[in-house]
Amino acid sequence: MTSIKSKSLIAIAIALILCMSSSAFACTAIYVGSGLTADGSTMFARSEDISNSYNKVFYVSPAGNHKAGDVYQGCYGFTYTFTKDSYSYTAFSDDNGAAVENECPDCGGTHKHTPYEAAGTNEMGLTVTATETLGSGKAVAEADPKNYETGIEEAEIPTVLLSECATAKEAVDLLLSIYDTVGCQGGSGIFIADNTEAWYIENTTGTQYVALKLNPNVAFAVPNQSVIGLIDLDDTENVIASAKLIEVAKQAGTYVGDEAANTIDYVASYNPDQVANSRMVSALKHFNAAAAKEEPANSDYTVSNVDAEGNIVPLYSNMTLDRTFSIEDIVGYYNIDGIGSTGNLEIHAFQIFAEDSITDTVEWVAMDHGCYSVFVPYYPMLTTDTYEGYKLSTLPATFTQEQPAEGLYYAASARIRNEKGERVSVEGFKVLPENWADSMYWSVDALSNLAASLTEDQITAIEAKQAELQTLCYDAYAQLQTAAAGEDAAAACTKLSADTAAAVHAGIVELVNGLK
Repeated sequence: MTSIKSKSLIAIAIALILCMSSSAFACTAIYVGSGLTADGSTMFARSEDISNSYNKVFYVSPAGNHKAGDVYQGCYGFTYTFTKDSYSYTAFSDDNGAAVENECPDCGGTHKHTPYEAAGTNEMGLTVTATETLGSGKAVAEADPKNYETGIEEAEIPTVLLSECATAKEAVDLLLSIYDTVGCQGGSGIFIADNTEAWYIENTTGTQYVALKLNPNVAFAVPNQSVIGLIDLDDTENVIASAKLIEVAKQAGTYVGDEAANTIDYVASYNPDQVANSRMVSALKHFNAAAAKEEPANSDYTVSNVDAEGNIVPLYSNMTLDRTFSIEDIVGYYNIDGIGSTGNLEIHAFQIFAEDSITDTVEWVAMDHGCYSVFVPYYPMLTTDTYEGYKLSTLPATFTQEQPAEGLYYAASARIRNEKGERVSVEGFKVLPENWADSMYWSVDALSNLAASLTEDQITAIEAKQAELQTLCYDAYAQLQTAAAGEDAAAACTKLSADTAAAVHAGIVELVNGLK
């Protein structure tokens, strides 16, 4: 393919520096209860952000991939012995496939594991999304240190829970038992759900956590910030907390709450210096533009089960909605500049209906930059395989300071060591794998990175094409419902989603090729 030259290489390089410096801590999740949605589904979604141009694959992990008695060894020291043959489930992971000789980009290992598996739904209807990274205050982190040797890392949570558990409550209990026994290597916010209930869990230190059973009338966003506010721990039907949650905060000198009433303000106690980041401000505006503040207080976005009189009430958030939400609103959320970014690796959105059926969960899949991608629908419990363009293992993108003579590339910067051994920033070019057009991830990655040099008219044309492709996907969802009611529903739904993804992929490649 002919090279695409930037109109302003310096401007693009600066933008990429800013993007890459922030993307490793820029995942953004959203939750909207079934009482607030147009079709009565519970909706939650998350963007997985690590860095720019870093291949991600989407696939089905087959039943029995892990056998009873097998010891799972991830990247970071955590091990788990499976108690049963694993369920099948949809999943995303980093690329440790054949093109890179099964070498994990995270740890360099070639042993059988799934690096940075992020989210999915298993054959029993359990859905998990993890890796929404959360930090904590310094004092409380010292009082309850993380276990960097054998604790569970957030990216290993979906692998274990989706393999082992049939229900949301079973998965919650398993995860909390792991926190209680070996702790964690990193703080995170996690959604665990099935057709009967949805849970949100935060842990920001080694062993302490709060798990909340969510109700239909709450909505909130999690942009790498704790959102659990004042919680009465006596609400044992809807709250599960670690035994020393208050004790650890008191030891750190950060406890906020009423110990006699068994309450704790989790954000104030475990993240005492937290202020709303720009993505939280964007979320508030997306939820309710008229009520949004430019400098919101914690109480404007946290969730609580305590009213002004100190009574236990159903969980609520002050992040109110100014409309009934639809899947279009979830998709639109990841089109917000700063939430959709070149640091996005993939975005997954789930709709879960209360009916107990093999179609009660819908998984919407988008690769790379939310502003340049298209969400494709799948019925995960009826999906036996995913579209080939989602699964392709490729060589990684490479960086060169010399402008390439051929291939697809964009202006970028990188940190390298100079002759003195010092790490310095240099300008150059990121070169995509030769077979980029065969991969959904790399195709969107190409489009999003090249877009920095385009005119407004070109961007408008791209947006129009993407809107057309997204409408195709909404139409495909209606067709999926019909296919699921017919004969050989699994084969029909698997093919329909794959065909839809193929059409989206072809449209994106066409856009990239049109930029020659």
